[in-house]
Amino acid sequence: MSKASRSSNPGPSASRPRGALLGAMFVLTALGATGSSGCLVLKAQHDDLAAKLSKIEQSTDSRGATLDEQLAEADRKLAELQSKLDQAETLLRGSQAGIGARMDRVEVEAAELRGAAENAELVSSSSQQAQQELRAEVDQRLRTLEEKLNEATSIPEGKDELWSEAERQLQRKNYKLSRQLWRTVISRYPGDPKLPEANFKVGLTFFSERDYKSALGQFYRLIQEYADDPIVADALYYSGLGFAKLGQCKNAIAYFEALLRPKSGASAQYQKAAKDQIDILKKDNGDLCFDREDANAGAAARRGVQESEAKAPAATTPTKTPTRRK
Repeated sequence: MSKASRSSNPGPSASRPRGALLGAMFVLTALGATGSSGCLVLKAQHDDLAAKLSKIEQSTDSRGATLDEQLAEADRKLAELQSKLDQAETLLRGSQAGIGARMDRVEVEAAELRGAAENAELVSSSSQQAQQELRAEVDQRLRTLEEKLNEATSIPEGKDELWSEAERQLQRKNYKLSRQLWRTVISRYPGDPKLPEANFKVGLTFFSERDYKSALGQFYRLIQEYADDPIVADALYYSGLGFAKLGQCKNAIAYFEALLRPKSGASAQYQKAAKDQIDILKKDNGDLCFDREDANAGAAARRGVQESEAKAPAATTPTKTPTRRK
């Protein structure tokens, strides 16, 4: 068979009706001899088959239409599902960003809480030291009443004399007695303008005894209560020294840096001394500073400085120069 004949052949599906027709004609011819009754039976069967075929075609068309509708519905639901997935992804990204922001806020609040706890510890140390000294003083009075009475009678009555005696005892390094005299000034003259300086002197006696925690507690209270007084510059500087003595260099640097801000009102001498201390601490290789590996170190100083700046009005420039103490 040639290619042309093969290409023109409609295939098995097309040849079947022709063969069936020939077969039907043959059957009709053969049955023609049997009479007209046979022709009627064959026609009835043919009509029945045609009706059944029509029903099958109608059912197939109906099912095809139903399938098309189901496919269209499936496509619509798939599009809705994709849209919801896109929305969920957008919400998830927003939630992750919100969680990151909240975690940053939690870290800031944790640092603030740590600073408050450290400052509270310093204030507590100062208060505990005061209570211990009070008990020791009471015990001493009970043991040597006459000696304490004589000491009490030696306390000057006038404010100027009392101040001078406290200074004299400080210069003599009688720190405990000097502190007692300063506290007498504070209790006798609560509204005196020199009260902030008297409070600073109390902290200075602790510092001179190397009780740095008690000194820092006293300086912290002074900074908070008298934020607008020039003596705050002294308290900031000695707070930096106290933290440096404890190996807490990040706290120390924060207090020294506070002296370099315009709002501090610190004198040029104090600012130069603060810069020198910062240089020394930043160059330290571990001999002085014990907090380099602590990421949250320095919280106490940051909180103390921020609180003092929030309370302080426009700063005035003090005339004092820093007193260097070893």
